[in-house]
Amino acid sequence: MKATHKTLDVLRLGLHSLTMHKGRSVLTALGVIFGVWSVIAMLAINEGASYQAQLYLRELGSNNILIESVKPTSDESKASEASRGVLHYGLTHKDVTTLRDNVPGLLQCVSIRRTPKSAMVDDRVVPITAVATEPTYGQVGAIEMVAGRFISTADVLRTKAHCVITESLSRRLFRYRDAMGQIVRLDNEPFVVIGILSHLPKSLIGTAGEGGNFAIIPLSTDQKRYGEFIIQMRQGGATFEKIEVSQLILKMDGDAAVMSGAEVARSLLDRLHEDDDYEVGVPLELLAQQKKQRRLWNVMFIGIASVSLLVGGIGIMNIMLASVTERTREIGIRRALGAKKVDVVVQFLVESVALTAAGGAIGIGIGLAIPYLIEFALGLKTIISPLTVVLPFTMAIVVGLASGLYPASRAAKLDPITALRHE
Repeated sequence: MKATHKTLDVLRLGLHSLTMHKGRSVLTALGVIFGVWSVIAMLAINEGASYQAQLYLRELGSNNILIESVKPTSDESKASEASRGVLHYGLTHKDVTTLRDNVPGLLQCVSIRRTPKSAMVDDRVVPITAVATEPTYGQVGAIEMVAGRFISTADVLRTKAHCVITESLSRRLFRYRDAMGQIVRLDNEPFVVIGILSHLPKSLIGTAGEGGNFAIIPLSTDQKRYGEFIIQMRQGGATFEKIEVSQLILKMDGDAAVMSGAEVARSLLDRLHEDDDYEVGVPLELLAQQKKQRRLWNVMFIGIASVSLLVGGIGIMNIMLASVTERTREIGIRRALGAKKVDVVVQFLVESVALTAAGGAIGIGIGLAIPYLIEFALGLKTIISPLTVVLPFTMAIVVGLASGLYPASRAAKLDPITALRHE
């Protein structure tokens, strides 16, 4: 009981000393306040950015390997080839067969061909991207249907003129009418709308832009009605391109299969292609890189903000040393009345820790508000986790202890008789 009263007396004495110099205490705690809220704000912004990136990468499918046809860099040979006739590049049907037969751990292989087209209903014409693919496309891409159904195996076998359109395209073409069962002309070829999807997942868009105006049609129907040539009309003429497969999605059996399958796919395609007219994307690799990058940014942010806490700690140490000098006589009286060295140490440590704790609490309040203001004003996603709050506050307390330790030990070492003679 006596020890409890003694502890409370020491705490009260330490806090009383701070309240006697309110202005000085507030100014001393400013460094800690800025350090804490800056750590919270920067970590919240980094966590939000990391979450958005991981969400995007997970939508690509962590078990998928995405192989995209890309136009090779325009050198003289390619320029002369294009001037003579058709520019042929990207993935081929032979590539699809080779990868399907040789990549280990492959569950599904989906071919995709994207072409720019115009969709017309009545007098409304909307430029779109037609996506010719297979029924397994919906499973691999986790398509969310709003109405109707996705293309089926029967549609592919019978080369049906069926299409599935995005919800935004449905609104643009049909306004407030129900699009199900209606006719939409894709480059003047009539197609029946059999389904409406919410949006096209990012894993299925590739280089075609945002997932807004898309129409999905059977791959066999695309080959029968449009062929394999893409005609781009430009001022002074037209360009002809032949792309057999725009994108190939390989769905793998687990993370290990993804990594080994990606190596095999890259090796096979290197042998089959002379030019760099394809890209192999592995969302799992990108996820790992993104997590590593987030850790590096967190370390950097904490390091930068720690400088502010260090400056605040130096300020606290400076003030505490000045306080020891000012209160030399007070320390001598306490020692003469029976206070031990440890009591003096605890008193000054209480003052320094109380300063940093108060600054840390204010910093947390500001740090919690700033991410919400950034999200509201700039539209950036921010995430505040428990670690985001606990870490800077703990750092502030440690700074308080470290900053007060030397002044406290110096005060405890004062000779009581010399201290009582101090004016």
